[in-house]
Amino acid sequence: MSAIAYQLGIVREGDEIKTNVEDAVILHITHSVFNSSVMEKRFDKHVTISEMKWKIQTHFGTDSSLMILQLKDKNGQLLSDNLEDDKMLGYYSPLDGQTIHAIDLDPNAKQKVQGWTDVSLVEKYEMSEDDYNKRDNTVRQQKLRQLQKMREEGLVPPPKEVDPEAFATEAASIKNGDRCIVFPGDRKGTVGYVGKIPELKPGFWVGVKFDEPVGKNDGCAKGKRYFECLPKYGGFATPDKVTVGDYPEDDILAELDEL
Repeated sequence: MSAIAYQLGIVREGDEIKTNVEDAVILHITHSVFNSSVMEKRFDKHVTISEMKWKIQTHFGTDSSLMILQLKDKNGQLLSDNLEDDKMLGYYSPLDGQTIHAIDLDPNAKQKVQGWTDVSLVEKYEMSEDDYNKRDNTVRQQKLRQLQKMREEGLVPPPKEVDPEAFATEAASIKNGDRCIVFPGDRKGTVGYVGKIPELKPGFWVGVKFDEPVGKNDGCAKGKRYFECLPKYGGFATPDKVTVGDYPEDDILAELDEL
């Protein structure tokens, strides 16, 4: 038992929690709506039940005028089903380790508690990327400053220049409907799109409808559609990875006949 607990008059004897303060008792508090509880709280036996309700209200938010208190033993058996406001706690002869159970009579109690405890119902503040980038004391800005310092010291190579026209020459020789092979993997397919894709890196891209489910998408890049195909039959590659030519679809039935 910690020194602080001892100063509060709480001592442990084996598995038992007791108080070393005369006319006090150590009780647990549970609530009819809240899943949480208050453990090992010391009460003066001379406190009235009305005063106890007020103290419990500060923990759970239940209006003391809409609260019934019950006393239960260590096994959860009911000893008194409705403690009277004008009586003192000691009138009910509570023992250390027993439980005061608070019943909330508010018919809307569950809805109120859900509003307090369900974080999914809380409106969350979302900062835009522009607003976040304007801040100077963020982790992102600290990393950028550290990266810049390392570049100045020659510890990190300078960033590669972004070319918005990358692979334009290669893309000029590819058109929609061309049969092609995509590397790596020699994946056969048909060109479904040629051009820039803002959702991906700058430069030109080729969208391919594969003959087999060897792709990663259905013709969409981060939610925007560029061509139609079945899931996992689509993919995007830079033009240097795409070779167009006479690449007919494999005749699976013919291969089975040969077998």
